[in-house]
Amino acid sequence: MACDAPRVGRPVLGTVVGYTLNDAVRLAMADDSAQHGNTVADTLLNGVPDFSAQSSIAVATSMVRQPRVLAVIGHMNSSSSLAAAQTYNDAQVVQMAPTSTAELYGQAGPFSFRMVPSDAEQGPALARAIARDFARGTRVAVLYVNDDYGRGLRSSFRRALDTEAYPLVAELPHLDGQSRGTSVKADVAPVVAAHPDVIVWIGRPTTLHSVLPAIRAGLPAVTVLGSDATTAWTVRGNTDGVLTGVRYVDYLDLDATPELREFADRFTQRFGYPPGAAEVLAYDAARLVLRAVRDGVQSGDALRLWLDGLGRERAAVTGVSGVLSFTTDGDMQRPLVLRSIPAPAPHPEP
Repeated sequence: MACDAPRVGRPVLGTVVGYTLNDAVRLAMADDSAQHGNTVADTLLNGVPDFSAQSSIAVATSMVRQPRVLAVIGHMNSSSSLAAAQTYNDAQVVQMAPTSTAELYGQAGPFSFRMVPSDAEQGPALARAIARDFARGTRVAVLYVNDDYGRGLRSSFRRALDTEAYPLVAELPHLDGQSRGTSVKADVAPVVAAHPDVIVWIGRPTTLHSVLPAIRAGLPAVTVLGSDATTAWTVRGNTDGVLTGVRYVDYLDLDATPELREFADRFTQRFGYPPGAAEVLAYDAARLVLRAVRDGVQSGDALRLWLDGLGRERAAVTGVSGVLSFTTDGDMQRPLVLRSIPAPAPHPEP
């Protein structure tokens, strides 16, 4: 764990996210200090976490033992956020999950907040995209990661899909990070044999990158519609073009408003790479916590009440991503958008 040395008396904001989201928190801290002329909180910034339940609980336990920890931004995905949620709730430390969408997280406890809607919203959004863009009779296959996130979103999508109009011809679970090697063709063979017109990919882009060439070899015209986890392609990039044309659900369109465009420009200039929606949401989460501290909040329970009151007892805050307030389940309501992964930029002539 890498961290700054907290000063006695200052509240501490921790993170359990990837390095890029830590950069977003650093920018939030810098912007807040520049705006007000002083620093009101310290940070405890973790590097890339292990997503396993055991590791997530261990990191959360370490976090809540730190003096004056007010809130933690994290964890990086639904499985790790859910695993750690009980630890934070027991310690009355607010957990601000930037991109965790599993429906169960909404019942994790009163100290569990997230910057996105749950999969109860995303599943129907995926089903509506199919109904809007494809003719009745379009054949659908689902490839889902076999964890809390993937199973939950698969169920939400299946409940919303009109399978009489859009027959579900194949479903295949997978594990992220497993060694695929020469097994790729065997892994996707049942899906290719079912001849779907649309594949709904519920999982991460790194695994999609490993199987998509085999899928397209057997199904050259298939449309791939990815879930929100596909947004992580922005960090990895699409330099080899394998993911070109994949459509996916995103939390934000970073070209949609002047505020988002300005943030993306500043972030890129400062850190040398462009942000995605997750970085914007981590930034807004940190700014919310810092705003609460400037309003006098000094404990996790007081922060919980402050966040619960946004849009009720107190005015909602406008962040880079828009108006920020939470439902009674701690969910941030925002419309989901559908985007496409562009082709890699051409290399300039030498």
